[in-house]
Amino acid sequence: MAKKKISTLLVALLIMMQWLYAFGLSPQVNAAPISNSIIDSVTMAVYDKSGNVVTDDVYEPGSKVKLDYTWSLPNGHGYKNGDTYTFKLPEQFKLYNDIPDQPLVSGGEAIGKFKVYKDSHEVVMTLEAIENLADVKGTLTFQTAFDMQVINGSTTQIIKIPVKGGEQVFTLHFKPNVTSTIGKSGVPKGYNAKSIDWTIDVNKELAAVQNAVVTDPIPAGLGAPVTVAVYELNVSLDGKVVQGAPVDGSKYSMSTDGNVLKLSFNESPIRTAYRIQYTTPVTNEDQTSFVNKATFEGSNKPPASATATVTVQRGTALDKSSTKYDSNTQTIDWEIKYNYNEKTITQANAFLTDLFNDTQDLVAGSLHVYQVTIDSKGSEILGAELPAASYKVTPETAAKSNGFKLQFLQDISSAYKIKYQTKANNRVFDGATITNKVTSGSGDSKTATRGINQVIITKGVGAVNYQAKTADWSITLNRDSAPMTNVVVTDSFPNKGMRLIPGSLTVKEGNKPMDAADYTVDASVPADQGFKITFNRALYGQVTITYSTEFNMDWLGNNATNFLNQATVAWVDGNSKAQTKTVSATFDPRIEVKNNGFKNGVYDASLKQITWTVGVNYNGKTLAGAVVQDTLESGQKLIDNALTVYNMNIAANGTPSLGTVVDSTYYNYTVDKDNKLTVTFLKPISSPYTIVFKTSLEGKLIDNKVNNMATLFDGTTPVSKNLTASVNIPFGGEYLNKSGTQNGDKINWTILINRGQSTVTNAKIVDTPSENQLLLPGTFKLFTTKVDAGGKVSKGTELVKDVDYSLEIKTDDDGKQSFELSFLKKLSTSAILEYQSLIVAKDQDKVSNKIAFTGNNETTVTKDTSTSIVVGVSSGSGTIGGVRGSLTVVKVDAADNKTRLGGATFDLYRKSGSDKVLVGTLTTDASGTALFKKLLAGEYFVKETAAPDGYVLDSKEYPVSINSADGFQLTVANAKPATPKPPVIKGSLTVKKVDSAKTDLLLSGATFELYEKKGASLTLISTKTTDASGTVSFDKLP
Repeated sequence: MAKKKISTLLVALLIMMQWLYAFGLSPQVNAAPISNSIIDSVTMAVYDKSGNVVTDDVYEPGSKVKLDYTWSLPNGHGYKNGDTYTFKLPEQFKLYNDIPDQPLVSGGEAIGKFKVYKDSHEVVMTLEAIENLADVKGTLTFQTAFDMQVINGSTTQIIKIPVKGGEQVFTLHFKPNVTSTIGKSGVPKGYNAKSIDWTIDVNKELAAVQNAVVTDPIPAGLGAPVTVAVYELNVSLDGKVVQGAPVDGSKYSMSTDGNVLKLSFNESPIRTAYRIQYTTPVTNEDQTSFVNKATFEGSNKPPASATATVTVQRGTALDKSSTKYDSNTQTIDWEIKYNYNEKTITQANAFLTDLFNDTQDLVAGSLHVYQVTIDSKGSEILGAELPAASYKVTPETAAKSNGFKLQFLQDISSAYKIKYQTKANNRVFDGATITNKVTSGSGDSKTATRGINQVIITKGVGAVNYQAKTADWSITLNRDSAPMTNVVVTDSFPNKGMRLIPGSLTVKEGNKPMDAADYTVDASVPADQGFKITFNRALYGQVTITYSTEFNMDWLGNNATNFLNQATVAWVDGNSKAQTKTVSATFDPRIEVKNNGFKNGVYDASLKQITWTVGVNYNGKTLAGAVVQDTLESGQKLIDNALTVYNMNIAANGTPSLGTVVDSTYYNYTVDKDNKLTVTFLKPISSPYTIVFKTSLEGKLIDNKVNNMATLFDGTTPVSKNLTASVNIPFGGEYLNKSGTQNGDKINWTILINRGQSTVTNAKIVDTPSENQLLLPGTFKLFTTKVDAGGKVSKGTELVKDVDYSLEIKTDDDGKQSFELSFLKKLSTSAILEYQSLIVAKDQDKVSNKIAFTGNNETTVTKDTSTSIVVGVSSGSGTIGGVRGSLTVVKVDAADNKTRLGGATFDLYRKSGSDKVLVGTLTTDASGTALFKKLLAGEYFVKETAAPDGYVLDSKEYPVSINSADGFQLTVANAKPATPKPPVIKGSLTVKKVDSAKTDLLLSGATFELYEKKGASLTLISTKTTDASGTVSFDKLP
C-alpha cells in the first residue's frame, strides 16, 4: 500500500537538576540500536546572569547554555518500534544527575522516550510507534551550563559535535577569570634604587575595544619614562598571563607631554591583551613610596583604572645599637651604621658626634671603621677596615656626657659601620641605663640604650626538691673583682618559712673551696633566721656561697605564699669607705604546695562516668581528725564501691602519683542528702593521700561542664584551700546536630540526636522542611549509636519503627510538610536519624530545615536549630523551573456528573524516576472538591484511597502534569454498586439435656434430630449427640 506520510514534530523535555541523589539507572539492553546518525544539526544559545541571550562572541565562564538538537529518520528507515539511538552530549556541558525516562511527545501523545546518563553523558532515545511513519523528525532541547572543570587552559575552546555527514564545530571564546581588565605593577631596581620598572597589562578581559588608549600620569619624585616597550599578552582562563612577542611600533603611538605617558593603539578595535613596560628614574632620593595610577579606556568602553604602589627600600642615613654587655668587666659594645642610604656626602659634612653618660669612658683602641656593601636585598656585607689615616677621632664632651667626634677626611658615598666600646669609669653599685646618642654632620641623630647591672652581690634560687621539701640557694660576691675588705654577709628569711640545713653551707673563691680559716660562720644565728659569714681577709675576686634550706608553708609569716631570701653584704672599699648592698630572691612553690592538695577529673563518655582524683595533705601536715568533704554537683551519683584511697608519691620535681592502696579500715565515706561526699580518716595522718572515686551522670540532663570542689579539714578547721576542678563533657547540652549533603535530585539528611547523652522521657523531634523539598517516607531510618570514651559517636543498629519510635509525616492544606518522630522509650544515649528529601527547587535556591527537640527530665528540655544548603538546577525548554501550580480534584457521581460527592479521599504522588513520593492526602468537601496547592512543576498521579459512602472505590492512577502556575482540574467519577439481594439471616440452636430430678446434672449421650418444617412437610437437617457438658448446638440455620 502507499506509504503514509505524516509530519511529526517531536519536542523532548529534558530536566537536568543539580539535585541530591543519583537515580541509579542502567542502560536499556533489549532494544536494537540504530547505528547511523539521526542528528541533523545543533544550535547553541548562551545566556547571561539576567537570562538574556549573549550577543557578544566572548562568554562568561559557567554561563547557562541552551542546546537544540534536530533529528530525523530517513523515509523508508525500516526501524522497528522499540529501536534505540544513542549519542553523547559534549563533556564541556554540565550534567548534574542521571535523568530517567522522559516522553517524546507528538500531538499530545508519547511515541517514544529518552533518558540521560550523567557519568557517560549518553542520551538514549527509544523510538516507539514509528513503523510505517514517514517524515519522522523532532528536536531535543537541553538547558545546561558550561562545565568549567572540563573547560580549562586557553580562553579559546573548540567543541565538536557529530552530526549526519560529519561534525558541527563550535569555536568559543571565554572571558578570563580576572578581577579587572587592567593591571599595574612596579619593581624598584635594587636596594637604594635609582630607577623603577613599571608594567601595565590592559584588556585582560579580551573585549573588543574601539580606539583604545592608556594614560599614566608619572608621580612626583620620578622622571619622565624611558625605554617604553609594548608586548602581546597571553591570558589563560584562570587569569594567569604570559608575556608574548614585542608589538611593532607602528601599531601604537606614544607621548609623554606634561609628565603623562599616553599610549594609543592604532588598530581599532583591539581584541587581545597587551603589556606596556617602561622605566622611570628616581629623582627624589629621600622619597620611599611612589603611587602610580594608570587608566585604560576606549570609545565603547568606560575608563578602568589600576593603581600600584612601589616602595623603595632605602637604608637608614644613621642608626645606633648596643651589641653586647659584659657585666664582669662592665664593658658595653656599640655599633653605628652610617650612610646606609649610600648618598654622596661632602667631606665637611662627613662626621659623627657620639655622646654617652659621663659614667662611661671610650675604651682606648676599641674604635674601628669598616666600609659596607649593600646587596640588592638590603643585606650588608662587611668590608675591610678603613685605614686610620682615612678619618680622625677627637674627644667630645657635653653636660653629663662623654664622647668623641669622628671626622672623615674625604667625601664619602659608601655605607660605613663603626664599632667601639665604653666602660664604666667607677664601680657599678646599682642597675642603670646608659644612653648613647650619635649625630651626623647632616643633622640626623639616633639613640641607643643599654641596661647595666651591679655584680657586687647577686642571689638566686637553685634546685627545689618537693619530696624532701628543700630548696638550694646561691650568693655570688665581687664578680667585678674589686678590692673588698672587712666583708660580712648576712642572709635572712623575711617571710620566715625556711630553715638552713646544717652542713649545707659552702664557700668558694673562683672555682676552688675557700680555706675555712679565711671566713667565720656565726654559730649563734638560729637556723630559721639564716646565717652570717665574716671574711677574715680581703677579697679580690669572685666568691660564691651555696646552701640549702627546708621549706614549709606552715612556717610562713606575714600571710605570705612564697619564700623570700635576702642577703646583705657589708665591706670597706678601696677608698676606705664603708659600703653595704642588699639583694633578694624568691621561691614560688607549686600550686599543690600553696593549696595543700589538688583535684582533677576525667570523663568517660562511653560509661557516662567521671573519675575524680583528689590529692589531700600534699604538704604532709600532722592531722588528728582528717576529713575530706566534696559536694557532688550537677546531679552526680557516687558509684558503689568505686572509691579508693592511695598513699601519694611525690617526685623531686613535685609531680604527684599514686602509691600503694590504703586499707579501707583506715577510713570511711558517706554521701548525705545534699549529695556531699565525706571521707573520714579514722586515725591521725601526717603524709599525703590521693582519693580516687567515680561518679555517674546516668539518668540526668548532662551539661557541657561539671564542676567540683573538695576541702580538707582537721576536725572542723580547713587545712587546705578549696580544691576545684572542672570536667568538660563532649557535646554536653547538645540535643540536635543536623547536616545535609546533595546527591542527585535528593538530599541526604543526617540528624545527630542527644550526643551529650542526657536522659530524657517523652523525647520528640519536630522537623519542618522548606517548601522546595518533599519528604521521602520510605527513607527514614533511626539508629542506635556507639559512643567511645572521648565522646565520638558512631552508628549502631537500626531501631524498629512503632516499637522504638513512632513517625508521623504531615502535609497541611497548603502542601507544607513536617514530620514528628517520638521516642517510645526513655532516651538516655545518642541516636542518629537518616532520611532523604526530594528537591523541587530552582537553581541556587536555598533548601532548609528547621528542627526542634523536646523532652522531659527534672525540667522540660526544648532545643531547636536550622540547617540549609544551596542546590543547583538546570532545566530544559518547556519547563518553568520552580513554578508552583495547583490541582483541583472534583468527585462526581458516574450516573450524574452534576452531582458532586464529598468524603472521597485522594493521595497525590510526585513521580521521581521510578520512585513515587507522597505529596499529600485530601478528602473532598461538601462541594465535592479537594484542592492541592503550591505544587512545583513536574509529573504527578492521583489515586483514590477511600470512596464516598455508598459508592465503589476507583483504584486507578490518574496522571497529572503541572507545568505552569495555572490550576489543573481532574474530575473522577464514582459509581454506586449494583442493587444487592436481601441478606440471608442465619441463626443457631443449642439444646441442653438435664436430669429431671436434679436439673443441675447435665447428661451426655442423648441424640437429637433437627427438622425444617415447610408447610406440612418435615425435612431432616442434622442429627447430633450431647457432649460431656450435656449440650448440642445446631449452627447456621436459615
